[in-house]
Amino acid sequence: MKPSTKAMPLRVCARLTLAALATSAFTVPAHAEHQSFDPITVTANRMPTDNALAPHSVISRADIERLQIHDLPTLLARFPGIDMNNSGGLGKASSIYMRGTNAGHVLVLVDGVKWHSATSGTTSLQDFPVNQVERIEIVRGPRSGLYGSEAIGGVIQIFTRQGRNQSPTPYASVGFGKHNTKQASGGVSGGNESTRYHLNFSHLSTDGIDARVNANPDRDGYRNNSLSARISHDVTDRWSVGANFLRAQSRNEYDSLSPTADFYADNVQQVLGVNTSVQLTDSWLMALNLSESRDEGENFRDRQPDGTFNTRHRYASLVNTFVLTPQHTLNIGLDYDHDRVVSSTDYQEDSRDNKAVFVSWQGHQDRHNWLLSVRHDDNQAFGEKTTGTADWGYQLTQSLQIVANVGTGFKAPTFNQLYWPDTPGFIGNPDLKPEKSKNYGIGLMGNANWGSWRLHAYQNKVRDLLVYQFPTTENVDEAKITGLEFDLATTLLDWQIQFNASVLKPKDETTGNILPRRAQRMANLHLDRQFGNWLLGGSWKVTGHRFDDAANNTRLSGYEVVDFRLAYQIDSDWSVKLNAMNVFDRDYQTVNNFNSLGRTYMLSLHYQP
Repeated sequence: MKPSTKAMPLRVCARLTLAALATSAFTVPAHAEHQSFDPITVTANRMPTDNALAPHSVISRADIERLQIHDLPTLLARFPGIDMNNSGGLGKASSIYMRGTNAGHVLVLVDGVKWHSATSGTTSLQDFPVNQVERIEIVRGPRSGLYGSEAIGGVIQIFTRQGRNQSPTPYASVGFGKHNTKQASGGVSGGNESTRYHLNFSHLSTDGIDARVNANPDRDGYRNNSLSARISHDVTDRWSVGANFLRAQSRNEYDSLSPTADFYADNVQQVLGVNTSVQLTDSWLMALNLSESRDEGENFRDRQPDGTFNTRHRYASLVNTFVLTPQHTLNIGLDYDHDRVVSSTDYQEDSRDNKAVFVSWQGHQDRHNWLLSVRHDDNQAFGEKTTGTADWGYQLTQSLQIVANVGTGFKAPTFNQLYWPDTPGFIGNPDLKPEKSKNYGIGLMGNANWGSWRLHAYQNKVRDLLVYQFPTTENVDEAKITGLEFDLATTLLDWQIQFNASVLKPKDETTGNILPRRAQRMANLHLDRQFGNWLLGGSWKVTGHRFDDAANNTRLSGYEVVDFRLAYQIDSDWSVKLNAMNVFDRDYQTVNNFNSLGRTYMLSLHYQP
């Protein structure tokens, strides 16, 4: 069980808790070891906790360096409950399906800022530079009771790299791989007791592969240049301020239905935020966040303009955190969101806003732990919606905890679905309602001196699914998704072992068919071991079959891929790494008629004092 804090004076405990809260707004520590599932997390409860009861995973910077995966969708798909579809290789459109829900049912945050396209309703994860990630927190299951729309399947929060209390420290890496793939990254990090800063530039490019079968037979390349900066400053011991910025510019060559035309898109992903937190009393912390994210894309066909879709999301959040007693913390917050679209397509409406208030209570007493939250959203497009979250845990023994989760969620219709102008084959429907979900889950979490494990079962029922029915989108279907997840981390004979497996049934209740483009069986195994200055590792991923269409007429076979990786520490500052992915050159598709990468490799040199 958690150590008792009953004997600790409230003022001392409150100061410690509020210090953690203030720190979480600007500097989220990287806990690298997977033998423990209990680092401090902030996403599951929207406040720091060392005992998150919602099913979750944490990917640290050390994990990213160890796995040597250079694109974000592939990295995420190596963790529990996440399936990934890709349309033609590195940098191509990729979709994440969490626990069998739709690609648009996952809320993605970058340093607390909502990041998505308001027109398509999804997030361009393939454009996010992995070199600029400090830490990723993944929460599986509805979290709308804390965050609002999109969080039907779960929440993914990406924290960009941050400064440390140290003298200016530069770092750099360069790499070269198959398909003329090139990678370079460099930055500097530093700070003192009151100020911390970090600056990074990254480049990734590849000649690519032929993305689509029976389309223009050429290589479809990809290029991405990105810049990130982050700074935080403690004005006093009670007042902190910070700012963060990330911009990624990419060019993506792709295949459409034309057998001869050349297509490419110039895209921009940008996140900008400023924040401040003030400890008003020993038990009251106030935090303010002002931010903006942009998803911009300009399409070209044979070098001629072929459509522009730019969306901007502006966000303001005011959260008050009260440490009522050492065992009870209360969050009361206000959120304001504003979406705007600027496009070559003339939408019937080009902006909307959302106002929300939420209250959450995190507590523990004896062997019990819990989180309760309720949130009310008032959206300009579809009206009002109230959602809630309830997590409960009971410590059966020192090393075994049972947890239960109940939550409701919703997904707002996109601008395309609501306001697309009258055109042949598609008309926007302004009368659409948000998709709604209700989730139940139960699980066991074990920690022992040999490692940690988790087993979770869940059922998620989604109502009013948005389905295209010529010539518009309607709320017609219902889906019932049941599943089981297992996650294990341990060390055996000096091998660091991670294993996860998911079994699910994502069923359309109206037709009885399996929801398209998601597998019902997934497993991942990661093995790594240190041999002096050498680090040897490998991964195995297996995925069952999937259907590419709602009618289940097009079946895509399951597949398995094996990766190998090797790293050598030349001295205290320099290292060299080699990774080979899909070493047996398996041929498979996750989207019908779109090719996936075969065998690839990357050799890289790293400087890290």
